Amino acid sequence: MKFANQSGFLLSILTVLLWLGSATANDIVTVSAQTDRLTLSQHMTFRVLPANTSLQQLDINRARYWQSFNTLKKSAQANLDTTVWGLATLYNRSAINQSFVIDLGGSYIKYAQVFVIDRDNDVIDSADVRFNDGLIQRPYLAQQMMLPIEVPARSTVRLLVSVETPPEYVSPIKLWNPGSLQLHLQQKQTALGINVGLMVLIAVAAFSMTRGNRRRLQLSIAFVCVSLILVVLLHSGLWITYFSPLKPSIAQLLMPYSQQWLLVMMSWASVELFSRSARQSSIVRFLMLLTVVSLLSAIAQPWWSVLRSPWWLAVQSALLATTDILAVFFVTSSKARNRAFWEASLLTTLTILTLQIIWPTMAATWIGQNTIVVYCAMTAVLLALLIANFERISEQLGHKVHRLKSANRSIRRRMRLFQQRSSEGWFELDRKMQWLRTNKPFLSMLACTNKQMLVQQWPTAEDLFGDAALSWREPGRSEPWQQLINVTLINGQRRWFSVVIYPDGLGHAMDVSKQVDAEMQLNYLAKHDSLTGLLNFDEFKRLFQTQLDKQKPCTVMLIDIKGFDVLCDQMGGHHRDQALLQLILQMKQKAPQNVRLARYPMNGVAILGPEDEQSVFALCYQLVQIVREFRYSTEGRVFQFTANAGMAVARDAQLRIAERLIRQAEDAEKIAQQLGDFKVYSATADDHRRLQTREERRWEDRLRSALVNQDWQVFRQPILSASIEHDKHCYEILLRLPNDDTLEPDEAIAPQQFLQAAVQAGIMGKADRWLFRELIERFEEQPFEATRTWRCHVNLSQQSLEDNDFINFIESMVAHSNIQPKQLMFEVAEPIANERFEQTYRLFKQLHQLGFGTAIDQFGSGFNSFRLLKSLPLTQIKINRFWVQNMLLDPTDAELVDSCIRLAKINQVEVTAVGVENDETRALLSQAKVDYIQGFACGKPTRW
Repeated sequence: MKFANQSGFLLSILTVLLWLGSATANDIVTVSAQTDRLTLSQHMTFRVLPANTSLQQLDINRARYWQSFNTLKKSAQANLDTTVWGLATLYNRSAINQSFVIDLGGSYIKYAQVFVIDRDNDVIDSADVRFNDGLIQRPYLAQQMMLPIEVPARSTVRLLVSVETPPEYVSPIKLWNPGSLQLHLQQKQTALGINVGLMVLIAVAAFSMTRGNRRRLQLSIAFVCVSLILVVLLHSGLWITYFSPLKPSIAQLLMPYSQQWLLVMMSWASVELFSRSARQSSIVRFLMLLTVVSLLSAIAQPWWSVLRSPWWLAVQSALLATTDILAVFFVTSSKARNRAFWEASLLTTLTILTLQIIWPTMAATWIGQNTIVVYCAMTAVLLALLIANFERISEQLGHKVHRLKSANRSIRRRMRLFQQRSSEGWFELDRKMQWLRTNKPFLSMLACTNKQMLVQQWPTAEDLFGDAALSWREPGRSEPWQQLINVTLINGQRRWFSVVIYPDGLGHAMDVSKQVDAEMQLNYLAKHDSLTGLLNFDEFKRLFQTQLDKQKPCTVMLIDIKGFDVLCDQMGGHHRDQALLQLILQMKQKAPQNVRLARYPMNGVAILGPEDEQSVFALCYQLVQIVREFRYSTEGRVFQFTANAGMAVARDAQLRIAERLIRQAEDAEKIAQQLGDFKVYSATADDHRRLQTREERRWEDRLRSALVNQDWQVFRQPILSASIEHDKHCYEILLRLPNDDTLEPDEAIAPQQFLQAAVQAGIMGKADRWLFRELIERFEEQPFEATRTWRCHVNLSQQSLEDNDFINFIESMVAHSNIQPKQLMFEVAEPIANERFEQTYRLFKQLHQLGFGTAIDQFGSGFNSFRLLKSLPLTQIKINRFWVQNMLLDPTDAELVDSCIRLAKINQVEVTAVGVENDETRALLSQAKVDYIQGFACGKPTRW
């Protein structure tokens, strides 16, 4: 009895649960403003009726005719022309009316209706939509099966949904808040777009890799992947969303063309796959025929509408599928199964995807955003293709590495054989710097008869080459170690060797003793006088300036010896040289060790001594007395000589310039001549001012202050291209002194006003260096200005031409800057180039070799202009401004300008016209094919 009671109780509970489960299908759904998304299908009951059933014919209150959503999906109707009705009860708990959107899902629902009715079965709100085509054929993509409704505030209503579609094709019905629905659609479209974008990137990568491998089969598969992506873009509606939202019908027009080209690419891939086996020649010919037919169809599609029909595409895809299945069978059964299996698998996958998209009865399954399955399959195919290509590339790289290793071993064997037969000294070291191998020339260089003798004298290469040779084995070193080594041989001789040690321990040595001795001799002759053995005057000035730069005390003395011209005229130049040599030898014996002597042009002696003025004066007097007591006898005749000496002491610590002190010594020597023969005079400031005018003294003081305080101003004037087609950013750098109280506030002092005084004071060389250093620093501070600058013009003075170290200064400054040598143009005025032709030629040649531009300014101001154009290595000439300014008024000046341009073009030299002050002159010069123009018509100098 007890068991029966328990069974009855359980049966009652089960009955209640079943009743509740059936009730949930028609329960009341509560909605409000916070409702984002709700699946109504689980709360609705459904009924299947003929397509022409109206709302009045429904029997809403009879629950036995209605069924749940799961039961509806399992039912099958023989008649496809049916309408599915759904019923749900909604309660709006909000105080205001709420708007919602009913999402019906399916893409091929022909007709749909939504009704909102109250308890009296009166229609409160309704909406309907009808489409005869799928998603991509609709006028706008946004017009999906989504219908808006409005639920009254604080009321219970019934929702009726009617869709004209078979029951098994009914999609889950959802209720959306309009804002949440819009965000959901945007997220879904974005996800699909990103997926397609990733496939495009993978396809491009696959195409590039297959193209690099030069394999036609892989290349054809890559083209198939690209074609598939285009088809899917059109097929899924993404083309409408992202590419043509204003003209969505273009997707329908392009679909048959893209599908036809997909079939062409698939046929090509099948041909490539079958052609790898010669036994299936008939199938290969059939595939070629099919490829030709597909290609001709693709070409003729725009003019023949039959070729755009779905069934013609279906016939081609069926033939292609059949041949691809045969292709897979023959490839997998051939001997090359392992090599071609992945290609056949990829081709099979792509064929299946093509059938799913092109075949008319299957295309409905994939229309719309449901093509995500196709996307995933295609992505997998593309990734497989990439992996296969990576394997192919890895295999190729492995073969190449193996060949390189074999070639390296062969090269080393041949290298060792070459070392044994070579006349150069070769050797090989281990990581401990010990000798592994040496050839006979290397042993002969070191005066060794065998390797044992070498090891006894120098156990390791470190003992022979020094500690610096250890750097060749530094980790990560890729460049060879190279050094010039001075070695003492076993026989006591000292030899110079050029040694190179490569990172693998292989090295060679060359005996360069003769070359080193010759270079040392040339270096000695470049710095010394060939007759007397004294320093030449250029080297003397360099040493003098070096001492001044180091703030060391020093004094310069100049001794001018007269009488050698008479000896040369009467007895010949040989006796003059002999007399000068004998006199110099006596003076060298008298001079102390800490004094440097140099030959002073032409027959004089320059002496660099300490700062002690009294001792230097005494030494200078003794040397003058040596000249006084010297006699030169030849052929019964005796010749005497006279001498005067001037000296200058570097007292001013702030202005220690060699040129200035030498000029002071020269002035002192001139005053000594005025005092009489064999006189010695020490220069003072009063003596120097005696030789200058009042204006020169004022300028010199001003320039000295500017040099000490670096009180200069930098201006630049634009230089424009004469041709409108070229816009090159060029300008000329100008050095100015700041104005004083007598000038306008915006004016600056041009170099023409202080140039002569600066040259006499020996300051222009320093000023040129300061200007170039300032230019490099400003380019470092303004990298954009350095990048956009096409060419920057810099003027050089006479003292820079005479400075042999100026080219090294320029090279070192540019090497550590962000500007290229071709961006710099160095100018020298024509009068200076004529007067200092040799120095100008030497400097221009060095600048040209380093890549800098060279130019002659004021071209045409002298009589040797065309000689300079022909002889100097020039990049550009700047025509004299006086010719350019008067060419509109004077035909002679115009003809001179044209002559300069023609001759420059013959010599392949650029031409700049300076002094262009109006547009008429500018137009005339442009017609004359001048390259650049400069003047107030282009722009005035402005401060930088």
